[in-house]
Parts: sequence; structure tokens; C-alpha cells
Amino acid sequence: MESFDYVILGAGLGGLATAACLTRQGYQVLVLEKHYLPGGCCHTFDYGEYSFCADVHYISQCKPGQKIGKFLNYIERYVPFNSLDPDCIDRIITPEVDFKIPLGWENLRSRLLSIFPESDKAINDYCDRIKQLHQEIHDLMQDVRWFNRKWYDWIKLPKYWHLFWQRHWTLQDLYNHVGMPLKLQAVLAGQSGDYALPPKEIALITHTSLVWNYSEGSYYPKYHFKHLVNTIVEAITSRGGVIKFSTPVEDIQVREGMIQGVVADGKTYQAKRAYISDLDPKLTVQLMHNSQALSQREYHRLTDYEYSTSAFHIYLGLDSRFQPENYGIGNWNVWYYPTGDLNQAYDQQLAGDMNHPWIFLSCPTMKSSEGKIAPVGHHILEIATVCPSQPFEKLHKTNPQAYKAKKREVYQQVMTSVQDLIPDLNKYARMKIFGTPTTSEFYLGQPHGNIYGAKLVPHQVGLHRLGYRTELPNLFFVGATAGYPSVPGVIGNAMDVVELLTGKTVGGDKQKPQPELVLSR
Repeated sequence: MESFDYVILGAGLGGLATAACLTRQGYQVLVLEKHYLPGGCCHTFDYGEYSFCADVHYISQCKPGQKIGKFLNYIERYVPFNSLDPDCIDRIITPEVDFKIPLGWENLRSRLLSIFPESDKAINDYCDRIKQLHQEIHDLMQDVRWFNRKWYDWIKLPKYWHLFWQRHWTLQDLYNHVGMPLKLQAVLAGQSGDYALPPKEIALITHTSLVWNYSEGSYYPKYHFKHLVNTIVEAITSRGGVIKFSTPVEDIQVREGMIQGVVADGKTYQAKRAYISDLDPKLTVQLMHNSQALSQREYHRLTDYEYSTSAFHIYLGLDSRFQPENYGIGNWNVWYYPTGDLNQAYDQQLAGDMNHPWIFLSCPTMKSSEGKIAPVGHHILEIATVCPSQPFEKLHKTNPQAYKAKKREVYQQVMTSVQDLIPDLNKYARMKIFGTPTTSEFYLGQPHGNIYGAKLVPHQVGLHRLGYRTELPNLFFVGATAGYPSVPGVIGNAMDVVELLTGKTVGGDKQKPQPELVLSR
């Protein structure tokens, strides 16, 4: 049996960031990873002459003093980032509108008012309410450690009245409240794929945090996401941390109310202080193989949540004749909604009708010319949309040929929307790869191919999120379902968890009392 201070299950960004912070503090850390590559949703895979990032296309919070900036500073590593075009971080296309979202909240307001002056009241009400909500969310997060709440925190809540009042609102509730026209609803929710829900379902506080964070800064790593992931891996291993790839966890041994060890690839590993799971919480519970491991209450708390939507991905390698600028593609993302009605589009696609779906499109080779992810002069396109997982799961298990046929069918349906934007795309294509929710489940460990862990609806966000602690005193969660999804989200989760474990605030000078160390019996 090998022993470490901390054993981390999963080398997604949450697990890697946790390991990097703990090794920075001098602890012995082991990371166990099922895949042969690190990074989880942020991993990069090579296919022929091209390299593709699995599921991440741009990020926020990269400035010094912001989440990712603080983290990189703490682990003493440098990763340069390119800003997306300040005049257009996201281009939203509907039948009625072709709108460029700029950096800066007030810049967005001004652009909306100049193009849609007839909707000035609704626009100003919307912008004011998002701004106010963001400020209250920001102040509350400074005021209360949501992951380590104290009884006296409740007396602080009355000053966050607007946030409390709208905690159960969806984005659609805000639209209805301010009287937002349908064509502007699509524009303002144009980044909907970043939370994979339509306005009638997405929690308003989640939408608020996302659009505000991207308005403050939208970035792409100068040397691509592989460099970001590899930098974190190097920070871990250079300080003595161990990462074992192609080593799936097979059993979590729970006795006497604590984890006693984990079995991976036939070997047992023990943590002297704690185990941190970057795996999906439901998968973590399944790996316990012990009906008495948890109380019924804790079992249901860790397994009764609803997953987020799954996705279909397309990765294309295009030859040097393809000129992205000729198709309105640049250092920004493109969101294309053929119907202009996001609620209807999501309903249609998640019911299994993938005819002419909405799409997200990114061209990483336009976001950075550094690093070799394609032959010189060639380009990469990464395309995604939401889809149900059940048809693929069923066919994959029962009829492999039908599964492949279904995969090709949906590929053609998604490409119909892509060709609305790039009619002659096929003549440039040298490489075509596409993945279903089943593909994501296999390579990323995301049950049903879900994108963001627990679904980001009002009753599953904010103080309703799962949290990092469990009733097992030496088991903590760090992934998207525990705290927040996204790259800065899971890195922030890691920083919080390390503070809980060691009493040291990551990225700041404040020190908390050292908690009692958890030891295996």
C-alpha cells in the first residue's frame, strides 16, 4: 500500500489545481486519472496533423487579482493569454439580428441602445438589474465563505435583498419583468451554450455571473489550452507530486465512517489527511460498493441532483485555402440560432429533433497563431450544440452499426447549420471528427455526456450547490457539481477546498487557524 498526504481522484482541472496548490504547500500528493491525458474537459487530443481542445474554447478571470491570475501566481507559474477582440468577443446571429458583443458592460449597453433605440427602457432595466445583481453577488462572496458558513453569516443577508428576492428567478423571469422583445432575448442569451440552458430554465444568478465575467475579460491561452494544462501538471510533478494516468479508480474503501483507501489498477493507495474527488459525485458514490458507506440522507444528497444537458461536438481541420475572415470568423466566437427563439430551439433539440440546430463555432487558429495545432496556414474549427444523450446511449449498447448511423445523421444535421455560415466548407475540409454524448462519457467521465455537472437551474445553484464537504470527514469534492463549472469555476473550487483542508487562503495573505488533520484509522 502506497501512502500520501492527499489522494486526488481525477485529473480534471479541479483535481489538477488542487494538487498544484497542495504540492506548493509541501504536501505529498497523488492524482489518479482514468484517461491517458490530463485536463478533463480541457484536455487536448491530436488527430493527424491537427490538435483539438475537447470542450473549452474561451475563459474569463485571467487578469492579475482574478481567479486564474491568483491561482497561477500562487503556484508560481506563468501562462500568457490573448484577449478576444474587444469589439467582439461573441457574435450572435439570428434571422433578425447579427450582433457583436463587446467587452465592457457599459459598452454593451451603449451598443444595444444605438441599434435598438425602440427598446431603450427594457435594455436599461435589464442592464441595471444585471449590474446590481452582480454587485450583490460579488459583495456576498467577499462577506461570506459560502463553502464554510458560520451561524452569524445569516445576519449579513438582509443587505443583499435584491439577490435574495431574485434567487429563484430564471433569465426568462427577468425578460418578462422588463418586457424584453423576443429578438433581443436571443441576443442577450446568445452565450447560452456556456451554461447549456434556455432562458426559461437558466438561473438568473448564473447568467448574471457568466455575462458579467466575460464582459470584464474574455481570453484564450496564447499557446492554447494544452499549455495551460501542461503548466499545471509541471507545477505538480516538479514539487514531488505524482500523477498516474490510465489508472482508473476501481474501489473506494469505506469503513467506520471514513475512507480507508482507494484501489486503482489493482493497487491500494492511502491518504493520511484526506481524499479529494474530482469525479462526478454520483460516480464517486458508486465506487464505494458499500450500501452502508453513507447515511440515507447523505446518499440522496450526493445522488439526487439532475445533470446538465449533453452535447454533440464536431472538430474540423481545414486547408490553407480556407480564409476565416471571408465568413465573418475571427478572434471571437460565433453563436448561430436559425429560429431566433432559444426556448423553442432547446425544446426541439432535447426532444431529439436535430433538424437545423443552433450551433457554437470557434476557430482556435484565429485566437492564437502561436503553437502548432495545425499545419502552417491551415485552420481548425470546433463546433458544438446540445442534444439528448439517450438515443446514443441505447444504440451504443444494443446496436453499434445503428449507433454509427445515428452519429453520421446528427453530424449531417449540425453541418446544415454550419453551411448556412460557410456554404463551401466541404471543399476545404481535410479532417472531420465528431463526438456524441457517449464519446464524452467515455473520454471525460461525464455521465450521459453532461457538460456542466449538475444542471444550472435555480434550485441547484448558489447555496443549493452540492458543496465540498461530505459526512465522511476525509472526503471532499472539487468538481463542477460541488461548486461552480467553467475553467475559473473549478480552479476556484480547488482554491476553496485547499483552504478548507489546510487553513491557508490560496491567492491571499490571510491565514486561518489550522484545522485538525484527518487521519485514516
